[in-house]
Amino acid sequence: MAKRAGVLAVYVTSHGYGHMNRAVAVVNEVPRDVPVVIRSSADLFPNWRERLTRPADLSEHVSDAGAVNPIGGSGTTDAAATLERAIRVHREAATRVDDDARWLREAGVAAVLSDGPPLPLEAAARAGVPGWLLANFTWYDIYAPYARRAGADAKRLVADYKAAYRRAAGVFRAEPALAMAWLPRQEDVGLVANPGRDRSKELRSLLGLGKKERIVYFYVGRYGQDDLDWGRLASFAGRGVHFVGYHAAPVGELPNLHLVSAAEWSGGDLIASADAVVAKAGYGTISETMAHGRPILYPPRTGFAEHRALDRAARAWGGGVPVSTRDFAAMRIGPALDRAFALGRVEPPYPTDGAARVAKNLAAMCRGRA
Repeated sequence: MAKRAGVLAVYVTSHGYGHMNRAVAVVNEVPRDVPVVIRSSADLFPNWRERLTRPADLSEHVSDAGAVNPIGGSGTTDAAATLERAIRVHREAATRVDDDARWLREAGVAAVLSDGPPLPLEAAARAGVPGWLLANFTWYDIYAPYARRAGADAKRLVADYKAAYRRAAGVFRAEPALAMAWLPRQEDVGLVANPGRDRSKELRSLLGLGKKERIVYFYVGRYGQDDLDWGRLASFAGRGVHFVGYHAAPVGELPNLHLVSAAEWSGGDLIASADAVVAKAGYGTISETMAHGRPILYPPRTGFAEHRALDRAARAWGGGVPVSTRDFAAMRIGPALDRAFALGRVEPPYPTDGAARVAKNLAAMCRGRA
């Protein structure tokens, strides 16, 4: 009789939707004979249920705090507020590491995957369980520049984070990534992106559009961008350009901003079905546009250490079309859109099977459990 596979525990940072979206790409590739427990903020449970295509248990766990973005301005980071919240959350979570290690042992966990939070890697090491980090950056990389200008508590936080990350058995390095030269045992896995189907015919029918209209996937984050010139966005209707996304404009209905259900249309499907993408340049969106070969317009992001790496990779790829902060806020993106439409499909710059490669490695660990 075949031995039952050990449990895979997947920890995801409490910072927003992007890390969850990357981790779900991996989880959906894990064979069904491997039991999976996902540990994240309960706020993300509806998003997990929306995106999971295989069984997995959900368990609430918060051990990090990510970054603080001003409401209505998701392109910037409040460094002081970020450190204050991170220190508070870390102090409380650090008292539970031994309890977390005990839970890993008692739950029969054979491998840990952490997309973001460092303390689960410390707990895994104490439990004698291989803990792997999935990352294109770490919170250490983000916080360290802030901490240089802050007090002793902030410096202690980044030192603790660095030590916990270095407890990882290995790192699945997802491109495009920061160098993270301080972090040992890195394994390049290429792009970790969700699959997407080209459903453009279905989408055009749903939106009542013909073949001549251009479709642009529009995503500026769940926090929104209150300072955008939404009226100018509406003016692109006269050029036959229609935007599609999940969130309404704060000024009300626009004639060429169409909303679809996230339960029926994944980001991957919308990207694969669009002529171009307009979005803030987070890892998930950049990696999925690369994987599906769609050009992307994006503004700079202030206070994000990873933006430089993402911007450099997007430019080198050829499908990235950067737009200045001023032009993006004013939605003066006509010339940039023309450039994107002229590019057409752009070949991915990295291997696109990163999620499957990570899942295969994790499944092997779980099946080889003693």
